[in-house]
Amino acid sequence: MNYRMLQFRKFVAKDWKDFKEIAIKAFVRENIQEEGFIGILEDEGFIGGFRDNKLIGYLRLLIHKDYGHLGQIAVTKLERGKGYGNKLMNHALDFFESKGMKRVGLYVETKNQTAISLYEKYGFEKQFESWHYWIEENFYKEIEEMKERIENSELRILTSSDFETIVEVFPEINREELESHLKNKKKQGLVGGRSIPLGLFANNELQVYGRLNPEFPGCRPFLVTDIQYVDKFISSLVKYKKKNYIRLTFDRNNKLATFFKERGYKLWHHMWVMEKKISSD
Repeated sequence: MNYRMLQFRKFVAKDWKDFKEIAIKAFVRENIQEEGFIGILEDEGFIGGFRDNKLIGYLRLLIHKDYGHLGQIAVTKLERGKGYGNKLMNHALDFFESKGMKRVGLYVETKNQTAISLYEKYGFEKQFESWHYWIEENFYKEIEEMKERIENSELRILTSSDFETIVEVFPEINREELESHLKNKKKQGLVGGRSIPLGLFANNELQVYGRLNPEFPGCRPFLVTDIQYVDKFISSLVKYKKKNYIRLTFDRNNKLATFFKERGYKLWHHMWVMEKKISSD
């Protein structure tokens, strides 16, 4: 049998059961929902790789202007080590090039040397570190007690009109993703729900930006000007979150990672952000 032959196509509703079997094993910490699966079927970058009509692996490819993001790549456990990861990567890069992307990015666990080596083989390079912290319900009372009184502060839902303010305060943010997120607030992910761009303002100046999905529940990205504003922002999320925990993903900020570690919050993912420049001639 030629194990390397795959046919690629967009998912359809009847693929849910087979998709779930792969996804929940590949991403055991994610609460992937059928509602979320159905909600993104129209996305042209939500693609399955099939052999003889059997789902072998899949791709979640996101387009943000001229930046492509490899959201998920997975192969069913029984078929790993047979070259399918390479087939999926080749298809992903061909897809992004066909869409005119100038660069492609992804997140990968710092401990997952197998995946890192695969991405490096395809020309991806490490850019910076990223952390994903899990804050449980029992910490909320402590946060409420510890948070500093910040005068003239408020949490606002942001829109496209806030784009320039956000990039001025946080110039390191991925501008293509931000623009896409602000324009497509109704877009949902695999966990269901829809994102809410939130900003904490103090004296009418932006201090925290977080794109919250209440179903996840959590923010990615999560950016702060100063740690003094962190507790105020987290405590303000209570009215939005639907579960007894919140997750926050942030890049580059070693100081914030140390702060969360000292607080005793759970570090679920310690990742590299890797990128590759691609030609779209």
